[in-house]
Amino acid sequence: MDETKPANKTQVASTADLDAPEAPPRRSKPGERAGLTVTQFWIVCVGLNAGMLLTALDFNIVATAVPIISSEFNNYSNSAWLGTAFLITFALGQPIAAKLGDVFGRKNIFLGGTVLFFVGSALCGWAHNMDMLIWSRAVQGLGAGVIYVLTNVVIITDLVDLQDVGKFLAITGIVWALADVAGPLLGGVFSQYATWRWCFWINLFICPVSFAIVLFTLHLPVPNMSLKEKLLTFDYVGTIAISGATTALNMGLSWGGHVFPWTDSRVIGTIVGGAALFVTFIVVEHFVKVPLVFPSMFRSRALLSIFGAEFFYGIVLLGGMYYLPQYFQLVFGDSATLSGIGLLPMMLGLLVGNPIAAFVTSKKGVSLINAIAGAALEVMAMGLMTRWNASTTRAEAVIVPFILGVGQGAAMSGMLLTAQVAVVPMQIGVVTGLCLFIQAIGDAFGIALFSAVYVNELADGLANLGLTPAEVSGVMADIHTVHTRFSADLIPRIVDIYAHSLQNGWWLLFGAACACFICCCVGKQHKFMAPEAKPEAEEKAPSEV
Repeated sequence: MDETKPANKTQVASTADLDAPEAPPRRSKPGERAGLTVTQFWIVCVGLNAGMLLTALDFNIVATAVPIISSEFNNYSNSAWLGTAFLITFALGQPIAAKLGDVFGRKNIFLGGTVLFFVGSALCGWAHNMDMLIWSRAVQGLGAGVIYVLTNVVIITDLVDLQDVGKFLAITGIVWALADVAGPLLGGVFSQYATWRWCFWINLFICPVSFAIVLFTLHLPVPNMSLKEKLLTFDYVGTIAISGATTALNMGLSWGGHVFPWTDSRVIGTIVGGAALFVTFIVVEHFVKVPLVFPSMFRSRALLSIFGAEFFYGIVLLGGMYYLPQYFQLVFGDSATLSGIGLLPMMLGLLVGNPIAAFVTSKKGVSLINAIAGAALEVMAMGLMTRWNASTTRAEAVIVPFILGVGQGAAMSGMLLTAQVAVVPMQIGVVTGLCLFIQAIGDAFGIALFSAVYVNELADGLANLGLTPAEVSGVMADIHTVHTRFSADLIPRIVDIYAHSLQNGWWLLFGAACACFICCCVGKQHKFMAPEAKPEAEEKAPSEV
């Protein structure tokens, strides 16, 4: 099938219809497509991955600091928003940044995202109450979303060929995993021995390095259009719809059973309104001239299965990563630093699973099998975690998170590569942004849903224990002092309630892991095409792929 030409000069190349695939270009050396030497290519990779490092750090560096932050501001009930606010804007930034990069140039948008992340980090570091910190995390999350998606898109679409993507995504995955290891440790050390504000101030030293490297080393073409044409190219209606949908759904989930009862009209209204806006977004994308995402992507079995898997994967990833340190602090009585060390097995598992998946892809030319195997390990690990209680051993708390991490590492690259190979080369950037956006939505849902089932059960359990309303409110506002606030005979009973409340969250993540596995199993596996091979997509429409 011949390539479809853009309808007019304002339509950028990446908006070709999914039914118009093109043959992959000659295999080139890394960086050659962007006019970079090998040395320049690796320098650019350092700059891009420095930004990726910061993004990954801020996903979980706060996890071990939450109890101390909540204690300082005397506000534990809203602490989940430290993660949720970041993740909402992180998710929103990805599809928008991917499209803006096509119109205004990916380098320019990456640099803008880096500045936004720098400003958000500074505001977080100087926040004087919980509300300011939450809003600052939202600013920071938007910048992080831009950095994250454009790092992946630039590496994939501008610097390397598709058949080399697995190797470089593995490098990015290793950077992410290293940050996952360092994040909780740094958060714990800063909180315990200095101040939690260093969780954000540290970014102020690395952001300028990433900015300078990309500014002076990376040179990418910018679409030759006037500013007016560029502004007319952007999908404003779709952006408003997807922004409203993401915000409304996450607010409803965070309010439900926490701020208001689940039956409250404000909770029901925001959730229903968010779902309606998502439907509106999909409908609108069929009519706008240059949509944020291609409507035909929602008719592809290969892509739909991966989109579903990415969503449920995100729920498991962040739900577990965010609440494991709290489990270690509350049940084991660990300090913030020790609870960060408790995440090491999970992060080491990610370091193992990601390169293994990249090796399988490079040798066998397949990727979906990695997603299926990784999701299966997630199911096994989360099934074991549903058994965790106040008497869980340290050995279990090491082995099970390691299994979970291996599965997450394998599934992470397997799902993304499966989606990328299902579309034509010019649309890899768009589908990458969409996959990462959907995963980020799952991340936010994971924290919000876990918080809803956990906090509600905790409040009921403490009340049934015989604590006065004032004592319950005190514990909910500052869980960090449970082991010092109450008598020795009461502490084990409170810890047992905490463990039981968290168990409800583990069951939630187990269900999400099962859903992720099912989505992967119903997908379609594709081999990566050799440069000289005839693309399968030339013979089949994407809706059949």
